Amino acid sequence: MRFKLKRTCKCLAALLICTIVYLFVNCGFSGCAKYKLDPIHVANSHPRLGEMVRIEDFWTPEKEKNIPRGPGSYGEPVETEAGSEHLKDSAYAEYGFNQHISDKISLERPLKDTRHFACKERKYPQSLPKASVVIVFHNEGWSTLLRTVHSVINRSPPRMLQEIVMVDDFSDKEHLKKKLDDYTRKLGKIRIVRTKERVGLIKARSIGASNAIGEVVLFLDAHCEANVGWLPPLLERIALDRRTAVCPTIDFIDHNTFQYKPMDPYIRGTFNWRFDYKERPVRPEEMKKRKDPTQEVRSPVMAGGLFAINREFFSELGQYDPGMFIWGGEQYELSFKLWQCGGQLENIPCSRVGHVYRHHVPYSYPKADATLINFKRVAEVWMDEYKEWLYDKKPELKNVDPGDISDRLALREKLKCKSFKWYMENVANDTVRSIYEPLKANGPIRNPSTNLCLDTMGRKAGGEVGLVTCHGMMGNQAFQYTFLDEFRQDEACLDVSQGHSGAKITLYGCHELKGNQEFKYTKDKKLLHVITNNCVTATNKGYPVMEHCDNIPEQIWEIQLNDLSKLTTIRPP
Repeated sequence: MRFKLKRTCKCLAALLICTIVYLFVNCGFSGCAKYKLDPIHVANSHPRLGEMVRIEDFWTPEKEKNIPRGPGSYGEPVETEAGSEHLKDSAYAEYGFNQHISDKISLERPLKDTRHFACKERKYPQSLPKASVVIVFHNEGWSTLLRTVHSVINRSPPRMLQEIVMVDDFSDKEHLKKKLDDYTRKLGKIRIVRTKERVGLIKARSIGASNAIGEVVLFLDAHCEANVGWLPPLLERIALDRRTAVCPTIDFIDHNTFQYKPMDPYIRGTFNWRFDYKERPVRPEEMKKRKDPTQEVRSPVMAGGLFAINREFFSELGQYDPGMFIWGGEQYELSFKLWQCGGQLENIPCSRVGHVYRHHVPYSYPKADATLINFKRVAEVWMDEYKEWLYDKKPELKNVDPGDISDRLALREKLKCKSFKWYMENVANDTVRSIYEPLKANGPIRNPSTNLCLDTMGRKAGGEVGLVTCHGMMGNQAFQYTFLDEFRQDEACLDVSQGHSGAKITLYGCHELKGNQEFKYTKDKKLLHVITNNCVTATNKGYPVMEHCDNIPEQIWEIQLNDLSKLTTIRPP
């Protein structure tokens, strides 16, 4: 009996060891799969595209490189050393990010694989269309530009990379002339196209697309890093449907330390009625339905900088609107056009590309009102009666001349594109507020007992709200009081995160979820912060504070409310 028990224990121990080994081999350090992969993603389901293989089995040049560990390897942050602050400051002034730190990092630095572990087991066709990668640059720093190029070459299967088309938008920096020509010539697969005058990002991208020869044209900004396995997931979706445009998951590269940070892949791009780009998570009920974490995410709007599209389909859609200038609004024009004219737009969780978001744009543009013109063209061509919503929230557009849009209207007619009402109801239905909401007020917030007004002081999100003498010139003292009971200036809202007496008011990115940003303008002219039940109070310290609501003059505020009783229609019908 003892013998049988001992033998049973040995068998159980052996079984346990085998189970642990199996789990380790199949799950690795990332943990076991939470999802069962959809058969379409693991079987040879696309016979016309050839044999399916694991993405990890595609050969890329990086696999033969033995790059020594150095500053910034695997996306680690690099700090500016003591005594070099002046180099950092000059780098920011010249490039809009810390080029001083970028220059310390290898042009071929290895990155952490930020994909969901299920992406590594996905199988993709070996026969995918070739891509022409278009990179537009203007006075870009050497290391950020070349790190973009090297990441594309090193992490792309050669059979899928047709070429890199670099479009120089009239740069005047010496390192972007002969030195760049000589360097890229050694890399192969690179062509440099140079404009004869400054044309701006939109037109430069169209020039790049017109010079491309790949079946797919793939646009990247000049300060990106393509990550492991980035290309096949994009190309597969276009190979299956030439009318599908795709965007990688855009990871965040810090403009100061160049730290590489993974971002949530399950988001959708959208907009608000001021044409601010927004991102919304996939709804929880939709996430529960997803059986495969590698599955694409339908998106109403692209961020604009990084995407891939079938080159012929891009031409059929008229490429970018040639009447647009510089940059701004082009992502809306292309996104609306895609959806309304028979295409679709997807974000791809298994494709990751890091992007440096500049601290500021370090150069000026010859046409100051370019973005307003672009917005007006989008509205007049694609938005039908919904353009009135945009004009209501962005009234400066009403008197903007969009130029000749007859060719764009003719294109829409030729392609038999759907209405913007269809787009709102079928594509952007759960990401954009679709109830007409006129502003409750638009102007200064004044305390009459002191003649002091709330003032952003030119600060952005994260800064404290000031309190200074009212000047009547709007500017930093002009706030919009919205139907969501926010007080906002552009994309920054008044926000109170603490409930104690004396809490300060800060500016925070408007999230349209009320909470810390909900204020009620009461009948007795107080500004009541709903969640804390405290009132905005004037002080002599140069800033307002939150205090228990009381009948004191420091808590009385004058706001010029709009007369909404005269509204006779809710637009659009």
